[in-house]
Amino acid sequence: MKLFSKNLLIALGLLIMAPLTANAATVHLDAKTNTSSNAVELNLKAGTYSISPFKDDTYTAWNAWGKVQGCSADGTGCSKGWVNNYSFTTPSGTTHIITSDTGRYDLALLNALGATFTLLSDATVQFFINDSNYGDNIGGMSLNVSAVPIPAAAFLFAPALLGFMGLRRRAQKTVA
Repeated sequence: MKLFSKNLLIALGLLIMAPLTANAATVHLDAKTNTSSNAVELNLKAGTYSISPFKDDTYTAWNAWGKVQGCSADGTGCSKGWVNNYSFTTPSGTTHIITSDTGRYDLALLNALGATFTLLSDATVQFFINDSNYGDNIGGMSLNVSAVPIPAAAFLFAPALLGFMGLRRRAQKTVA
């Protein structure tokens, strides 16, 4: 009986830890080439993921017009400027993350928005730049896609549940 209990605890521990092995990646979206028909695809395990735009040597922002236009003296409030828009498609649909034009390249990342999505099963997720005329686009987006960790409380819940089951069993034996 003790061997069975030990194996059950090991199996439960592996079951709880399995979602922690969900994969993550960096996605670089080129504003000219990574369109909805040429999306970057990631094969992800079931779980909840967060998307965070970040600055690196590849991409920080993109411009849909190939130029900056209609800006104030400090380079902000442009009618055509640098943006951090991106889209992603999961089995439940497509989401478009849209920010306002910033004008200045260095300010675009400050307006960037992250996102979160949940996969109920293993799936392919597509990331792309959503624009109608890709020929004049310049730049791109760098995204960090990472699994959201299971809260520490989940690790405490399973042993507590097993402990209560053991106490209940012991109480039932003493009554009988």
